[in-house]
Order: sequence, then C-alpha cells, then structure tokens
Amino acid sequence: MSPGKGEDGIKGAVKSALALGQTRIGVDRLFRFLNRDKLLVLMYHGVTEQEHDPPVWTQLPVALFRDQMAFLRDHYRVLSLEECLAAHNRGGRLPERSALITFDDGFKNNLSVAFPVLQAFGLPATIFLTTDFIGTRDILWFDELLLLILEGARRGVALKLRGPGASESYRAGALWEAYLSCLEAVKRGGADERGLFLHELRRLVPLEKERWLADFGPMSWQDVRHMERSGLISFGVHTATHRILTELKSEELADELAEPRKKLARELEREPHSFCFPNGRPGVDFSTEHQEFLRGCGYHFAFSTEDRLFDWQGGDRLGISRIAAGNDGTSEPHLFRLRTSGAFDFLALLRELIS
Repeated sequence: MSPGKGEDGIKGAVKSALALGQTRIGVDRLFRFLNRDKLLVLMYHGVTEQEHDPPVWTQLPVALFRDQMAFLRDHYRVLSLEECLAAHNRGGRLPERSALITFDDGFKNNLSVAFPVLQAFGLPATIFLTTDFIGTRDILWFDELLLLILEGARRGVALKLRGPGASESYRAGALWEAYLSCLEAVKRGGADERGLFLHELRRLVPLEKERWLADFGPMSWQDVRHMERSGLISFGVHTATHRILTELKSEELADELAEPRKKLARELEREPHSFCFPNGRPGVDFSTEHQEFLRGCGYHFAFSTEDRLFDWQGGDRLGISRIAAGNDGTSEPHLFRLRTSGAFDFLALLRELIS
C-alpha cells in the first residue's frame, strides 16, 4: 500500500545506495561548485508531524524538513525573495550558491510545523497562496480526492475511478497508484466534469474533514499576516482557485491571476510581485501568453515545476525552475544532496546529447 514496499522498495534501496556512493566520493560537492552561479529553488507544500499511510507526497515529515534546512544553512546562501527582487531591479548577480525556499498552496502546517523550524535556523521562505482557499475550512480538490480514496478503501466501498488501471489498482489495495492515475485523468477533464466526479465520490464516501484540517486545511489571513510580520516569510500568488492555466478561457485569466494579486495586496498592504503556476509544467500547464499576462499584471517572478536549477543571468524570470522536495525517495538525504547540486541536470543534458 505504501511506496517503499515490494519492487518500488527495491528500486528505492538501489537508488539510495548509488546516491550514498556518489556523495561519499564528493559528486555533490563538485556540482555545487560547478553550479555555484545558478539559483537553487526548493519547492515544498506541507510539513507534517503526523504519519500518513500511504505516505503523502506533499506532506514532508518534519524530521526530514529539519535536516534539509540544516543542509541548506550549511551549504547555501538562503535568500529572501525581496533580495532576489533587489538584484533583479539593479540587473545584478546573486551571491554564489544562492537558494530560495518556497511553499505552494498555503497549508496550515506551514505555520504550525514548518515556520518554527525556519525560525530556529533563521531561514527566509516564500509561500504561494491559493487565495480563495485561505481563511476557509476547505480541502483542495486533489487532496480531497486522495482522502476519499483512502477512506473508501478503509470502509470497503466499491469505487469506479477514472484513469488507466485506477479502479483495478484500488481493488488491489495499491491506493497511491490508483490515486495518481485518477488524479491525472480528473485533472485534465475540466472543472465541470471534475466537480461532478467529486460529488459522486462524496456521496459514496463519508469523509470527516475536521480530522484532516491540521495538514490539509489552509491558514487564515490572520496567520498570513502574523508570518509576514516576522520578516522571515513573504507571500506570492498561486491563483485564486488552483486551476491549471491552460484549462482557463482567456476571459477567466483576470479572475485567477490579476484579482488574487489585488486581494493579497489588500490583506498585506503591499504589492506582491511573485506568482507560482499550478501544476507548473512549461508548455503543458502554462504558455508564453500566460507569462505575458502575468507581466502585464505587475508580477516580476513566476515559478514553475521544471525540475532543475535556474540560470539567474540568462533564464526567463517568469518561468523559474524549482527542485521538488516531497515525501518520497527523492528526499532521502544523499539523493537530496545530488538533486540540489545540479548533478541530475547534467545527466539529463547528457542523455539529450546522446539521443
């Protein structure tokens, strides 16, 4: 049922062993030096003190998060987004081995669990808020989908899931695989179809939302202002409702991109200058037209989910790439060190050249 068992567990153990060998001979140190002028941007979602079974990719255990923050403190110059903006405005370079810490969505545990760790290390971070989510008692649809699948399995409810092999995986108890297949299918089906599908699941599976809000619920606006006043945390926009931009009609863009910026400005009494793309794959989830629309709204930076270091001098700052840090094998310490060093960027480039 959980990643890390059976065949996946064997693959994970092999990757971990290989990563350990490479860090022992200093591969990560070499690539940190070679990529010292590139910007490392970490992408987090939630940080949890609870144990979820199966592990939830977006909810990183606090012990792993604490270790990663210690590593960043010791090996990087962790900047605030305001420092990056200042460099952007003067057309200047960033310090060597610069890093940014970012969070998507605005989960309550960003305040209750992650924030104390950041304070302890004195590390700044930016949180991208799904603005209509903040201050509610809602759960974002993709997290609710996971919880409905898990609860349906626990209660023995027969569910007909969308996506290749999703229903079969669900019946076999491979719940994470069932969720991933169903998620991708529902994500691409449009807002109306998604709403109907989730309505049917809710009818079949009673879900006690209250027990999940500590991790999957949002911060309040009071929480947001409290964190912003600390001087460590800044905030950007992650749309109003977390819709993928390529799903939107042109007349809907203002509601998802421009209005949330105005709302956040009213709440914090300062203009936000950063945006984060939902799902975030260049050319799939957003286009150059969306980037130009953001520029017209007054955004200076926009962040994608392209998994690589960012070329600050030559890259498009409305498409900044990020290294994802989630609750899977990639957060294993030695793999984390290799991924953040840019070693995997080199291997990807090598594969492209060979092919």
